[in-house]
Amino acid sequence: MDGMQNWPVEAVQYIQKLEQRIQKLETELQKIKTDFEEYKKRHPPYVGVKDGKIFAFKSTNHSQTRKKPGAKPGHKPYFRPLPDHIDIVRQVPVMRCPECGGTHLSQKVQEIRIRTYEDIPLHTSVVVRLEIERRYCRTCRKLVETPVSDVLPGARLSLQVMLIVTWFKIRYRMTEEAIPEVLKTLFGLTLSEGEVIHILAQVARVFGPYYHQLITGIREASARYMDETPWRINGENVCLWAFVTKAIALYQIAASRSHDTPLHVVGKHHAGVDVHDRFSVYKTLARKTKNPQQDCWAHIITNAEELAYFYGDEGKHILQVMKNTYATAKAYNHQGKDNDIKKLFNTMSDQLHRSFKSSRCHRFVMNLLAEKDNLFEFVRNPNVDGTNNRAERALRPPVVARKISGGSRSQQGARNYEVLLSVSQTLHQNGQNLVEHGPGILLTSHG
Repeated sequence: MDGMQNWPVEAVQYIQKLEQRIQKLETELQKIKTDFEEYKKRHPPYVGVKDGKIFAFKSTNHSQTRKKPGAKPGHKPYFRPLPDHIDIVRQVPVMRCPECGGTHLSQKVQEIRIRTYEDIPLHTSVVVRLEIERRYCRTCRKLVETPVSDVLPGARLSLQVMLIVTWFKIRYRMTEEAIPEVLKTLFGLTLSEGEVIHILAQVARVFGPYYHQLITGIREASARYMDETPWRINGENVCLWAFVTKAIALYQIAASRSHDTPLHVVGKHHAGVDVHDRFSVYKTLARKTKNPQQDCWAHIITNAEELAYFYGDEGKHILQVMKNTYATAKAYNHQGKDNDIKKLFNTMSDQLHRSFKSSRCHRFVMNLLAEKDNLFEFVRNPNVDGTNNRAERALRPPVVARKISGGSRSQQGARNYEVLLSVSQTLHQNGQNLVEHGPGILLTSHG
């Protein structure tokens, strides 16, 4: 600019405008480069997009440190233990040499080699006819009979068969086409796909009272873990919610992902602590119920790991603070006091109190510090975990089922599924199964 004193004013102004434009373009270019670097990190070469959905290419390279099959050196190998009883003894005579095909064998048996194995006999179905006595009751003034617990009213299949069908469908996610084939092959029992669907509806209906007992148990629990995942009803997107305690797994399929569903399930005046993944819906729920909350530290640390990956030293600092804070909090083993929680928060706050260049890092820290009361409930409460893993694990079975079946075909099918899934998962959570313990639940819940 020093050599432009004698230039026309219009030329100097034009050059100044060009320099300003160049500076602006350089700033925009630098921002584009920064955004592109972040994009490349979020979309590495082994990730593709098909039909609008992201998927990952699995590497075909085997690890150089693959484990050798079998037991580790110095460890005893595992063998199936021999049964404690023998049901059938079968003789296996040798009349012809399997090597040469000859019959010149000694008349005396030199030795007998013992082999023991377990087998499952293939049975045909058993048809039972009940001859139910009916007698006149002079008190009630009507004919009465003993209630039958082995078969549901109006059913042509036993309760055990119906529970096996339900067990196959809900617990092991078998299709309506596969269940009849398995029953026909193993037990000689003929079913149609329509009968399978009808059986599921019947079983869901009789488990209705028990399902409502589970809702009461969720509301009265000292802590409940909540999460949600997409579901579909006849091709329409809906949401499947999970509410989990140490002994109960309750599911509900709703049209939306709003706070109305958890509020309807747990109620405005429920007991205990709500544990969740910091989704905004649960914040709204907390404002309406005034219940104590526990944010999931697994999600907090995962979010911090993303900051460390994309935003360099600032993100790495946040991640290290989060890891150290959670490790210190866990060390109290649920025996901490209010002063311990105050000390934990103040230490974390002091370490995070710095100027961040990245708006994402700054926003993460501000949001986290604003949730002071929701971070350390597990430090002093032995009934509360620091993570939402219980609900995460409870969602895995329906997620797999959704991939297989695509969801429910009708509103009634969705209702049946949420009831049966709740019963099946609650039993599984307690080390039980639907076939063995389902009848006892029906007897108890129906009085």
